[in-house]
Amino acid sequence: MERQGIAVTVVTRAPPPIGGDSIVWSYGDVSSNAARAAVEGTDCVVYAAGSLGPATTLATVHGAITEEILPVVQIAERAARAGTKTFVFISSGGTVYGPAAPIPTTEDASTAPINIYGSVKVLTEMALLEVGRKYGITVVILRISNPYGPGQSGTRRLGFIAAAIKASLTRQPIVIWGDGSATRDFVFIDDVGAALAAAACYRGSSAVLNIGSGQEMSLIDVCNIVSSTGSAPLEIRFDMGRAFDVPRSCLNIDRAAAVLGWQPEISIEEGIARTMSKFL
Repeated sequence: MERQGIAVTVVTRAPPPIGGDSIVWSYGDVSSNAARAAVEGTDCVVYAAGSLGPATTLATVHGAITEEILPVVQIAERAARAGTKTFVFISSGGTVYGPAAPIPTTEDASTAPINIYGSVKVLTEMALLEVGRKYGITVVILRISNPYGPGQSGTRRLGFIAAAIKASLTRQPIVIWGDGSATRDFVFIDDVGAALAAAACYRGSSAVLNIGSGQEMSLIDVCNIVSSTGSAPLEIRFDMGRAFDVPRSCLNIDRAAAVLGWQPEISIEEGIARTMSKFL
């Protein structure tokens, strides 16, 4: 959006990255005065906050609803009352569908999450679509698969590809839970950014859209690409599979192309090479 000359204000709990000189940076969480002020007079709000991950365990379901869902709905209603035209919510294309989803998965497939992260995303989607119906605001749900690219730290919590690259460059083994046959739909961060920009400018009917590469890639295949891109083979160690991981994930992205005119442009080979260059 910044590249398109659109004024952008970011409310964040962390220091801003290098760059983005034209972006206005404010500090606070979604319930802060900074967040409430940011939605005033804006055409679009993109919500990318949240502290849950697929491996997160919580003491209570009540806590997840209170801390993760209610703040999003509150800021969406505030934005709608302030005249915002489009509210974009970043959901999950990997966890909302569940293990029985057909591959490639369309947005019309039943949602059947198997962890609290996916359940919270589905409940938030439903609540936001109700906000859209009540206030007449356009709500765009982007079910993003497995984003990767420069900026990820290389810890497993922040992405398998970054972790594999970091392991390769530091000559450390990468641990795979299961036998490595699990598949994911990896999408490069620049393609995600293009989808967000397109969604922010969208003013049509509310929509739920898959955002991914549309390609199914096993974890072993990813490790092989990392090995061939780097200077040394990547050592792989296997551990017991985890109950909250779906065995296969790949999204049908035709609707995003039809609604937003968006499609991914970066192959996984190019994306891994670009990401690895930033670690060097």
